[in-house]
Amino acid sequence: MRKFIYVVFSVLMIAGFSSCKDQADIYQKWVKNSGYIYPEKSTGLYAYEGYNRVKLTWAYPKDPSVVRAKIYWQNRQDSIEMNYADYVGQDTISILIEGLSEHSYAFEVFNYDAAGNVSMVSEITTSPYAANWLATHAEREIVSAEIQGDGSALINTGFGTDEMVATRFRYVDAKGDTVVVPELLDVNTAQISLPDAVAGSRFEYSSGFCPTEGLDTIWNGWRKSPFPIAGKLDCSSWTVESNTTNDRPTSNLFDGVIGSDINHAWWARTGSFPKILVIDNGKDSYYINKLILYQNEAGGYNYRTNNNVMVYVSDKPFNKDAAFDLTAFTTTDETFTRAKGSWGTVFWNGTAYWSRPLDNMYNARYIAIVFFNSRRNGNALFEVEAYGYDANAE
Repeated sequence: MRKFIYVVFSVLMIAGFSSCKDQADIYQKWVKNSGYIYPEKSTGLYAYEGYNRVKLTWAYPKDPSVVRAKIYWQNRQDSIEMNYADYVGQDTISILIEGLSEHSYAFEVFNYDAAGNVSMVSEITTSPYAANWLATHAEREIVSAEIQGDGSALINTGFGTDEMVATRFRYVDAKGDTVVVPELLDVNTAQISLPDAVAGSRFEYSSGFCPTEGLDTIWNGWRKSPFPIAGKLDCSSWTVESNTTNDRPTSNLFDGVIGSDINHAWWARTGSFPKILVIDNGKDSYYINKLILYQNEAGGYNYRTNNNVMVYVSDKPFNKDAAFDLTAFTTTDETFTRAKGSWGTVFWNGTAYWSRPLDNMYNARYIAIVFFNSRRNGNALFEVEAYGYDANAE
């Protein structure tokens, strides 16, 4: 019995040694003597996205045997090499990779020692940005643009949108020069001034955008303002009709002379009320946001004759012969009830003019002025000024 066990055990031992020898032969060609040497891999690999480029950063290796690195991307079709000797004394390696397209890239970094041994891979995926990314970002809203008393244009805007950095402006000034405003409008500011601007002209603007950790701010192309700069309109060609007998012609309302000379005013001494003036500016493209009605401006009250007055604006003609309730200052005439807006005031002896900012920018070709009564000598008006812009202006 003992002999049998010994024989079986011997056979198993021989078979085991034979099996181990065969296994060692299989793997021997993949194993270097004394084991494979792996230099330190890149640690802390990080990617910063930029405009058609990427910046890769990682820690300077602590392994003194590491002498260079190779970076691959585009399925290893593209690569660059760098030497750590160029970064001695620095804690962080920074490599810019330019000329990339706007899609995702997987970057692989390998370290090498002087003998050519290669580290394990460090890998990161990132995407540079360009025109497609920019197209997903909303431009700043332009709310209003209006000439001020000092001749500058005050531009009111919305606040900055997502990932916006700032907005820049340029315009043509009164001298005909193109001016690029040196001041950038930051995202938390919604107002900027354009010195010596021209009423009726359009300015241009462009906003820049950058991701939170992006390398580059990229700018929209210049675009024209959605509407021109509002200011005093040239009313010299506007026409006026009235429903009464005129002692001085209605054309005097737009002769540009404001004073006390009745020969430069419209004047109607007689006639029943209401007295109605209907103005046609001749263009469907006019937008109006302020009107000024002048009585005689200087010296005495002789021609400050008006009392209760209303103005109306519309994109359709008014009926100059409409009937009004002279007590309630109302009418059922359709041409007035469909008006886009109406405003009233009371003129006094001390009222040289009525300046009425409207509550909106009205697209209005027609203006009606209705006089319900008079203080003396009928009704007289020396000048009418309108402010706004022509939407067809370039």
